[in-house]
Amino acid sequence: MSHGDIALSLILLGLSAYLLFGGADFGAGLWHLIARRRAEKEVVEHAMGPLWEANHVWLIFVMVMTWTAFPPVFAEVMSAHWVPLSLAALGIVARGSTFVFSKTAPDRRWYAWTFGLSSVLTPYCLGAVAATIATGSTSWLSPSGVYGGILTTALCAYLAAVYLIWDALRLGSRSISLRFRGYALISGVVVGMLAIPGAVAYGVHSPLLLLSVIAGTVSLALLVRRSYLAVRATGALAVVAVLWGAAEMAGLDLESTVAQDAVLELVFVALGVGAVILVPSMVWLYVLFQRGPGDTAARRP
Repeated sequence: MSHGDIALSLILLGLSAYLLFGGADFGAGLWHLIARRRAEKEVVEHAMGPLWEANHVWLIFVMVMTWTAFPPVFAEVMSAHWVPLSLAALGIVARGSTFVFSKTAPDRRWYAWTFGLSSVLTPYCLGAVAATIATGSTSWLSPSGVYGGILTTALCAYLAAVYLIWDALRLGSRSISLRFRGYALISGVVVGMLAIPGAVAYGVHSPLLLLSVIAGTVSLALLVRRSYLAVRATGALAVVAVLWGAAEMAGLDLESTVAQDAVLELVFVALGVGAVILVPSMVWLYVLFQRGPGDTAARRP
């Protein structure tokens, strides 16, 4: 395996992590927007915790790896799609700030609305860019771009609903968990109705499509059977297989644009050192904030 192959694998790994964790937080923002009961909003807010901003580390990682390993590709993508990418960045900033402001000024409802709408805008723009690159289109406003934006937003909503079922149960909200189960079933069906015809229309022949269909079907069956922990794994597999399939479609000229081996070797060393600090910290954050309020109280002296 060449240095470029390793760099590309790391980029895909980072994109997968951002979709599975950051994407789920975007989807949670959508459910927070449409929720009519305060109890639903509280489950979403507790499940997200401070991790919703920490998840952007994966996006930063992908950007740094791309401009270091494949500078011409990074420059081409950023220059060709600066409008939707700027909107996505604006959505990330607006989402983070308004979520915090809504806690200090709960009477200003437009903060919550901005948080929810930004949670939809960002994955839509990122998905539109990804689909445009994968299909070789020229604009994020093309049919393939619009399709990719809608599909990505639906994938994020589905992931969030699947994750939130178990979070609601941990917090003792059985009725809320059933609502999120309903959201997961509905959004899962919507994703299937979008992904399968779209793959056929764009001529996707990758076995990853079959993997996504199988994992998605199993996920719906697990939701019906109320196997809420197992469905987290199958749901994540179904979603990330779509990303891998899109990456396989993209016809980017990576071999002629890859950086020199000496540069990549330094990058790999720096990543290894950084991972020693980052990975345990992220794992500890997830463990710490998976605890319910009762767990925290029980550990106080």
